Amino acid sequence: MRKLILFVSSVFGAGYIKYAPGTFGSLAGILLWYLFIPQDYYFQAAAAVFMFFASVLFSSLAEKIYNKKDDQRIVIDEVAGVWLSVLFLPKTVFFLSLGFILFRVFDISKPFFIKKLQKIKGGLGITVDDMAAGFIANIILQAVNVILR
Repeated sequence: MRKLILFVSSVFGAGYIKYAPGTFGSLAGILLWYLFIPQDYYFQAAAAVFMFFASVLFSSLAEKIYNKKDDQRIVIDEVAGVWLSVLFLPKTVFFLSLGFILFRVFDISKPFFIKKLQKIKGGLGITVDDMAAGFIANIILQAVNVILR
């Protein structure tokens, strides 16, 4: 069970990449969205909610195994956040690429209130700052989508 938890929380090993594991976790998230999440907005919403809860659960369990708060090998939270960044948007290379970039910018820089969210303990604390970064990216992308229509 321990190996499964670490495999899932590291997004199939992406979290073990030595340099920028969060970026590779986010990239894996965008690829998973592109390959497996249809354009159907109801399915997207259900998938995003599922990924949020999966991230909280697996992050909590992995954090206990690693015995370290928000270990960099845990990147399932990046998947949850980047999925939120592209939720309810056209599934195009343009929006997926921009969603990935904006999410990484907000996840790394942690502007506004995002940095404070990391103080929450456990898997919720690991995941919620990424969700906030994804939410801000999504708001910007929704505005871009309206402008481009």
